[in-house]
Amino acid sequence: MLSSLTIQDFVIVDKLDLHFEAGMSVLSGETGAGKSILIDALSLCLGARADASQVREGSERANITAVFELNPAAKAILDEQSIDCSEGELHLRRAIDSAGRSKAYVNGTPVPASLLKQLSETLIDIHGQHAFQTLAKPGEQLRLLDDFGQLGSLLEPVSLSYKTLRQAEKHLQQAQSSQNERAARLESLHWKLDLLEKVAPKAGEWETLSADFDRLSHGAELIEGTQAANAALADNEGAVLDQLAHLIQQLGSLASRDLQLESVVKNLSEGEILLREASYELAHYIKHTDLDPDTLTAVESRMALWHDTARKLRLPPELMHEELALVRAEIQGLEEGFDVEHLQLELQKAQGAYTAAAHALTTARQAAAKALSAAVTESMQSLNMQGGQFVVEVQPGPASATGNDLIEFRVAGHPGVTPQPIQKVASGGELARISLAITVNTVTSTPVPTLIFDEVDSGIGGAVAETVGRYLRQLAGNKQVLCVTHLPQVAAQGHHHFKVSKDIASGTTRSQIRRMDKTERVHEVARMLGGVNISDATRTAASEMIEAAGPV
Repeated sequence: MLSSLTIQDFVIVDKLDLHFEAGMSVLSGETGAGKSILIDALSLCLGARADASQVREGSERANITAVFELNPAAKAILDEQSIDCSEGELHLRRAIDSAGRSKAYVNGTPVPASLLKQLSETLIDIHGQHAFQTLAKPGEQLRLLDDFGQLGSLLEPVSLSYKTLRQAEKHLQQAQSSQNERAARLESLHWKLDLLEKVAPKAGEWETLSADFDRLSHGAELIEGTQAANAALADNEGAVLDQLAHLIQQLGSLASRDLQLESVVKNLSEGEILLREASYELAHYIKHTDLDPDTLTAVESRMALWHDTARKLRLPPELMHEELALVRAEIQGLEEGFDVEHLQLELQKAQGAYTAAAHALTTARQAAAKALSAAVTESMQSLNMQGGQFVVEVQPGPASATGNDLIEFRVAGHPGVTPQPIQKVASGGELARISLAITVNTVTSTPVPTLIFDEVDSGIGGAVAETVGRYLRQLAGNKQVLCVTHLPQVAAQGHHHFKVSKDIASGTTRSQIRRMDKTERVHEVARMLGGVNISDATRTAASEMIEAAGPV
C-alpha cells in the first residue's frame, strides 16, 4: 500500500507532503489545476522516463519520494539485490536535475531505474483515461484473460515446451539440409582437435610455463644474486648480522644506564630476528631451487609447441584450453546431428509435450473466458448498456510461447445485435464504459495492493457515474484505490478526498494538493455539481451524496 508521497520542485509543485490510507482516496479540482501531477510524480518513482521539463522553473532539481508498505513480492526483489528492508517499508526516490539527468534510490541505495520498474509491478496498477485504446490489441486481451483466470502456472510449461519444440525443429532442419556443410565443418574441427590434443593444454598451464621460463632463463643471475645477498648478511667477514649483534650488545650495556635506550635495543633485536629469518630463507632457496638447464630445455620445448599450435589456429596461447573444450563440444553436437532418426523422435516428443501443455492452457482459458464474459456482461447492465453483451472468444491459432490460442474481445452494445470486435465499437462513451467494466472485473486478480484510476470515468455521467463510483468503492474493500475524477458522483464515494488547486503569486504558478475535512469535502462535491455559484440546495445534495455512499 502507498503510505506517503513527497514532491519537491516538480513541474508547478514547489513542496507537497501527502499521506494516504487504505480505502478509496479521491483527487478532484478545477480543469488545469494539476490533478495528474501526482500520477506523473508517482510514475517517476516507479521507473518512468525523466525529463528536464519536469523540474520546476528556476530550481536545480526535482525530488520525489514514495513510501510503500513492504509486501512479500517486493521484499524478494530487495533480498535478491541485497538492499536492506529491515524496517518493513519501501522508500523509492527519484531525483532529476535541470539537465534532465536522473538518479534512482531504493531505501537509500542507488539503483538503476529498471529496478524501480521491476518493483512497480509488485506495488501499483495505473489505469489511465485512455485505457480502452489498448483493449484493441490482441496481446493485451490475452494478458487480461490470463490475469483474470490466474493462469500463470499453466503459462510457464507452455513457454518452456515451446522453446524446446523450436530447438528440436531447428536441429532436425539443420540435420536434413546441411549434411554436406556439416561434413566439411567436421573435417575442419577434427584437424583442430588433432593439433590441440597433441598439446593437451590445461587451464592455467600457459601462465605457469611463462613464469617457469622467466625464472629458469635467469637462473645464473638468481643464484649469484641470492648467494651474494646471503654472504653479505651472514657469511662474509663483517657480515651485517655480526655487526648488528655487536651493536645490540653495546647498546644493551648503555641501556642499563639509561632506560630510554631500551626501546632502541628492542627494535634492533626484533630486526636481527627478521634478518636471520631472511638469511635462512635465502640459504634454503640456494640449496633447493631447481634451476637445472635440462628443465629449462623442457620448458622451452613445451612453449614452442604451444606457440606453433596457437599460430596455426590463430589463437592466443592462453585460450587454447578453452578452444579444445569448444571443439570437442561442437564435434559432439554435429555428430549427434547426423542421427536424423533420433532428431525426429526428439521432435515428436517435444511436439507431444507442447501439445499437452497448450491444451491444458486452452481448456483453462475457455473456462476463464466464460466467467469473464458473464462478469463483464453483468457489469454493462448497470453502466447504462442494458441488453449489452460481452464475449471473450478463444479460437485456435498458431503455436507460440503463450499457447496456440487467439483471443478476441467482442461487444454488442444493444440487445439483438451480434457482438463485434471491441475495436469496431464506434462510441467513445461506450468504449470507456466497457473498458471500465473489464477493468473492474479483471483488476481484482492482480496481486498488487494499490490501484490508481486516472480519469477512467471520462465520457460518462449521471446514474452511470454513480455506478462507477460504487464499483471503485467496492474495489477499495480489498485494495487501496486512488482515483483522479471530475465527477461528483464518483468523488462522493471516496473514503478520503484531496483537493487539487492552483494559484498564481508574483508571476509564479503553483499547484497544491491537500486533504479536506468533512465540511470542505461537501463544498468541493457541491462545486463539482453546481459550478461557480453554489446554492444551499447544491450543498444539501452534495452532503446527501456523501452520506449515501456510506461511512468513511
